[in-house]
Amino acid sequence: MYIRRSHRILIGLAIALAVAAAVVAWRGPTVVNEAQDAASALLKKASNPPPPTAGEQRRSQARRTTDAHGKPSATPVQPRKCIQNGKTIYTDAPCPAGSEEQVVPENLSVVPGSAAR
Repeated sequence: MYIRRSHRILIGLAIALAVAAAVVAWRGPTVVNEAQDAASALLKKASNPPPPTAGEQRRSQARRTTDAHGKPSATPVQPRKCIQNGKTIYTDAPCPAGSEEQVVPENLSVVPGSAAR
């Protein structure tokens, strides 16, 4: 029995369509759930405000070191984050020579301690 070329092509397309439909029926809900999770993660990331710039953080630190009348407070603490030779140093003094000063997060808590050795 001989099947025409056009019929063989149509049968092949029908089989391919049936296989694709079976794969979608089998994996479809999982793919949709993964897409929803990815979309919600992107929405959550997009809705978070961007981190403050270095200038905004400096102004914020300046506000925290002044009292209500604009005078410097008794204990002006301006922590600095210094990176030197791959090591991070937090200090309230200027960064040592040869180190790079980084932006200090606004919510950094400073705990008094002993001097570094």
